[in-house]
Amino acid sequence: MRFVDEAIITARSGKGGNGCASFRRERFIPKGGPDGGDGGRGGDVIFRASTKLVTLYDFRLKRHYEAKNGQPGMGSDKYGRAADPLVLELPVGTLVFEVTEDEQGAPCERLLADLVEDGQEVIICKGGDGGRGNIHFKSPTNRAPRRCEEGWPGEDKKLRLELKMLADVGLLGLPNAGKSTFISAVSAARPKIAAYPFTTLVPNLGVIQDDVGHRMIIADIPGLIEGASQGLGLGHTFLKHVERTRFLVHILSCEDLVHDQEADPFAGFGLLDEELARFDSRLAEKKQIRVINKIDLLAEEALDRLQARAQEYERETGQTIHLLSALRGDGLEAFVDLLWQRLHAMNTQAEDGSTPCPEPLDAQQENE
Repeated sequence: MRFVDEAIITARSGKGGNGCASFRRERFIPKGGPDGGDGGRGGDVIFRASTKLVTLYDFRLKRHYEAKNGQPGMGSDKYGRAADPLVLELPVGTLVFEVTEDEQGAPCERLLADLVEDGQEVIICKGGDGGRGNIHFKSPTNRAPRRCEEGWPGEDKKLRLELKMLADVGLLGLPNAGKSTFISAVSAARPKIAAYPFTTLVPNLGVIQDDVGHRMIIADIPGLIEGASQGLGLGHTFLKHVERTRFLVHILSCEDLVHDQEADPFAGFGLLDEELARFDSRLAEKKQIRVINKIDLLAEEALDRLQARAQEYERETGQTIHLLSALRGDGLEAFVDLLWQRLHAMNTQAEDGSTPCPEPLDAQQENE
């Protein structure tokens, strides 16, 4: 199944059933009063978040969704049946925007829902109320009203769905840095792995669980290149998936050192930071951990030189560089322990109220 993170659809709730104009007619009551029942309510359109889904692909195949209408009222004071709601499941992390036009006819959007929890439900289009039967219009001056109401129309909305994956850790790196190898080594995720750029064409999610049942979700974001914030490569498409992660792990490869001992293995960190800042300044402020991967490619002397350069980099920038081999497992267990420590510390701070969990960027923008 293709990974799709945006879709445009239309949704329409059901029309309310018409009220009934009827009069009681029985053998010994030839001129009975009104007994027309009300129409039933139209069906709502409801969106429900589900962790079982990871793509909006189905909403590219089918773009129009309509709930059923309510049943009309009947005589003998019988009310029409209300229509069942139309429930559509979307991946957790989906934003729902209503697409409208302003006074000048230009398209504009309004955020209707942010589905961030499994099972969360939101009524997107409310069904129309049923019309009243003539039983409601009887009065001392009108004993035989023939008036009844039509059912109220439902709501009709054009919607844009945007999926922003929810994860604790976001893996960022240049193409062929070994992110897919890392996520497959620490979780059950099995992304495509090969020795050429852009092997990963879609974000992948991996889940790690500790001995007491805590889960850590890791998102492998496709490789970024210079200019990703302007849409070059695959970056512009997937940078938005970084927004909801708790913290970032920047992974670079030391493969260039195999051919050129003077190459700067840390240059990519600055490039990634710059692309994040250009896309959204708040992304550059997220906490991050920096990693040099593929140390299994280096001879012992080259690895010693890399460790020395990493220590010098830390003294100059205050940023610790972690060296590991996701393929061979060197340093991997200790690094995963570090991720758990970072996540537990952030959860504790959020519970204490000292450092609340970051609000999704779209919600922040909505409040501004």
